[in-house]
Parts: sequence; C-alpha cells; structure tokens
Amino acid sequence: MTLKQSGRQSIRGYFKSIFAIVVLVFAATAGYFFYEKPPLSVSGVQLQRNDMAYIIRVTGEVINDRTVSLTALVNGRVEEVNVARGDLVKKDDTLASMDSRASITRLQRAKAVVQQETVRLKEQQQRYNRISELSGRKLVSVEALDQVRFEVETARAAVAIAQADAQMSALEQDWQKLNAPFDAVIIDKWTESGQWVEAGTELFELVAIEGWEIEANLDAVDSGRINVGQTVNVSSDAFPDLEWQTQIHWIGPAIERTAQRYLNTFPVRMGLGSDAPELLLGQQLDIEIVIEERGNVLSLPYSALREREPGVFEVALIEQGVIRLQPVESGLETDTHVEIISGIQEGQRVVLFDGGYLENGRAARFIVKDDHH
Repeated sequence: MTLKQSGRQSIRGYFKSIFAIVVLVFAATAGYFFYEKPPLSVSGVQLQRNDMAYIIRVTGEVINDRTVSLTALVNGRVEEVNVARGDLVKKDDTLASMDSRASITRLQRAKAVVQQETVRLKEQQQRYNRISELSGRKLVSVEALDQVRFEVETARAAVAIAQADAQMSALEQDWQKLNAPFDAVIIDKWTESGQWVEAGTELFELVAIEGWEIEANLDAVDSGRINVGQTVNVSSDAFPDLEWQTQIHWIGPAIERTAQRYLNTFPVRMGLGSDAPELLLGQQLDIEIVIEERGNVLSLPYSALREREPGVFEVALIEQGVIRLQPVESGLETDTHVEIISGIQEGQRVVLFDGGYLENGRAARFIVKDDHH
C-alpha cells in the first residue's frame, strides 16, 4: 500500500467516525423529543372568597286534596244544568236537577199510605179499648182480648213501615238534585240538560276554594335538612318578574319510590303564600329551599377538584413547572362550588381537571387564567 492510499483511508475513517457521532446525537435528540412528554398546557382558577349557599331546587305543583266528583244518585233524565265549567259555587247550591215527577208521585203515595195505616191503627186501638172493658166485666174471653191486642201491634208495625217508605221517598226526592258540598270551583262537567243517566254516572268535578297548597317531592338524602316552618322561595314562568315566599307546613311521613327514575323521594307541602299571584290547579312552580348560607368563604368550582374517595377532594397545583396533587379539606357544597377550609391558600392558582388527565410530576404550564365566578 502506498503512502497516498493510506492517507485516503485515514480520511475516510475520520469522516465515518464523524458521521457515526452525528447519527448518535440525532438519535438521542429524536429519542428525547419522541419519548419525553411535552409540557401539558392547562387552564386554572384562583382561590378566592365568595358568598355560598346550599339551595335545594325542585318543581312544585298547586294541589288541593278537597277535589270531588259528583255522580248521579238515581236513574233518570237530567232536567236542568245550572253551572258551567269554571263557575264558582257556594255550599248547597244546586248544580243540576233530575226529572222528579215520578219521585214526587211516589212520595205522595207513601204519605197517603202513612195516613191510611194511621187511621187503621186508631180503629184497632179503639176496638182494643172496648174489648178490654168488656174483658174486665168478664163478658169476653181472654183469647178475644189477646187477638185484639195482636191486631193493634200489627197495625202499629204497618204505620212504622209506611213511615219508613215515606222517608225513603223523601230521600229519593232529595237525590233528584245535586248540590255543592262546599264552596268550590267547577273544574269539569260531563252532563247536559235532557241527558239520561244511570246512578253512579259522573256529572261534575269540583275543587274547594279553600285548601289550595303547593306540593313538592324532595330527594330522600335531604330529609334531615327539611323542617316545618322553613322558608321557601317560589317563582313561576307564568310570572317572570315575581318571586314570593311561603313556609313548609307538612312533611310526608314516609319515603316514596319513583319507579320511572328509581329515586327515593318524600313529599312536602306549603301554603301558596300571601303574596302569591292567582294560580291554577296543577300549575308547575319553581321551588328553592335555602338550607345553609355562608359569607366570605374560600371556594372552588367542582372542575378544579378531584374526588379521591367519597368526601375527600384533591387539587392540582403547578410548582416549578410540574403538577403537584394536594389534598384539601372541604366544607359546604353547592350545585357548582365547594368550600375550601384548608390545604391551599387564598390567591393560589389551581389547575382545572377538565383539561385532561393530571398526574403528579407531569410537566405543565398555565395558558389561560379563568375567573371561576
């Protein structure tokens, strides 16, 4: 091998070494970028002080237990209908009358029978008095006196039967009219004049003017937070600019299971409230029951906390460019926020968990500063 050829081989070996080093550096750099997780971009909120309130929100309904259906008490033809749907009626007002001609005739006949049987009783009583006098003078037998006494008792029983029939006819006469059992509103009507009906046919539905109230069904987990006399805020879409208050006056004694949603609930009732507008039976209302209020407390939205186990929360902080999970002590919980009692300080920024999975030691940086109000 010549000196010239040896020099060429040395140069080639040098360049091969340089190339190998470049390849190794490139591979190491590529490995770093491909296998190291890049910093996670996250958004967060600042721990601040706010007023909080635990409020139960449910839908209520206007009800009245004093709702009745009036039915025909006898077979017959409806003679007159005196009311229409929506009318206000007073107690004992006549809502409808049946054709009473037949019942009047039966009552007249029953009274006549009473009078007839009463006359017969008097005749038997007079006869008994005469026979009794003759029996005292030993002019008639004891058997004859006993027979007359038996006829008097029979006549007396006949009078009692006739009087009972007359009372039944008078009662039947009363059944020819349907009267309101209390001051009420006619909420439905199913009859018209001239209609033939049978006993038991529904003719009217009434709801009492007094006794309207609101009923709502609450989750069973809140049963220990509800008390008689508790203030309730009420509103309705029908009156968008109005909100009024009332008080709970009745709490249901048992839990009710809702089959459709598999929920355990219990009913509560409250008055309409002195400032309530004119409401309709069955109207839906929005109910708010303020259970607890706290002012000037530290709080975070639920998206800034993760539940390690039931009732135990943790937050994610960024310290020196990496995530650190920090347990916190929580307090009052509302629909959107949780009170923070200890674990972090006012003003600290907390990562929101809705940006992805967060783990201890993961590189991260804030990109957005959100206000959690």
